[in-house]
Amino acid sequence: MYNAARMHYRGYGINMGRMRDVSAEKLVAGARDVISNHSYVDKVRAASAIFRSRPQNPRQRAAWWIDHVMQHGGSHMHSYALDMAWYEYLMLDILIVCVLIPMVLMTSSVTACICCCMHRNSMTTHHKQQ
Repeated sequence: MYNAARMHYRGYGINMGRMRDVSAEKLVAGARDVISNHSYVDKVRAASAIFRSRPQNPRQRAAWWIDHVMQHGGSHMHSYALDMAWYEYLMLDILIVCVLIPMVLMTSSVTACICCCMHRNSMTTHHKQQ
């Protein structure tokens, strides 16, 4: 579904929706649209040219990285995320600051308002009794 939406967004084809919703007529109409509309072919050719303009093919790139790691080691490519605690990696400490502190402030302000209102009501009923 995601790939079809991306393909449609970039103009490479059309998004047919979920497979269970596709009928034979809808599939034939979509195929005819893609075949007859030359804008799809132009966009795919442009994307292919961009993809193929890379300086190295995948085999050369893999060989370069293997050679690089053999010469220099891989310690400089070590991710900092591997050294983080799990709660830092999942950003739970930030979540606590962004959620828990506002919740405590809201709860305390609501509690203060309720106490103030109850105190005011008790004062008015006390004055009415006298």
